[in-house]
Amino acid sequence: MKGETPRIVAFLFGDSADYVWGLRHLFLFTLLIFSASLIIGYNLGGRLPGDPLEQLRRIIPNLEELTPLGLFLFIAVNNLAKSLIWMLMGIIFSLPPIFFTILNGFYIGWISHASAERHGLLITIIALAPHGVIELPAILLSSAAGLALGYHAINRLRGRGSLQGELKRALRLYIYYITPLLILSALIEVSLTPMITRFVEGLIT
Repeated sequence: MKGETPRIVAFLFGDSADYVWGLRHLFLFTLLIFSASLIIGYNLGGRLPGDPLEQLRRIIPNLEELTPLGLFLFIAVNNLAKSLIWMLMGIIFSLPPIFFTILNGFYIGWISHASAERHGLLITIIALAPHGVIELPAILLSSAAGLALGYHAINRLRGRGSLQGELKRALRLYIYYITPLLILSALIEVSLTPMITRFVEGLIT
């Protein structure tokens, strides 16, 4: 039994609310494995070879030279593309979204450790929180939809259910709800987050 969809979910997700509420257990599962991998990545940060911040600069050498608009487009397109690709790859028995969630959590934990050593834990949290409270649930929701696709793919092989219907629901959720959330989080990341970070740095220095 799915249970009655809460009003807050209905308000946030409209005609996809029942679908989202049906994903709640998968969402909690992705949150659990993300949190575990983030903690592991953070705790191993000082023991791993290399500097993740320096590696990021090597991979994207001109990142600091981008205009705010260019940075916004880079972050938004990167998050949108990855979340869509890994969600759709969930059709492969749910394994890719799980791998993506673990990898994402581990890397954020690792890079957070490097940032905390340089700038302090408070500044690191402030630099992640404003956009992270929107970006993280959106990405985890896309991963949960990917897990559901894998489950329905397995059922389809058994001659049960409709994979096409599940795919339509997942894509509708992605287009109408996850996409705007990721665009909003990218906008906050390039505008509000730096302002808050500079303000707090000014207070504590």
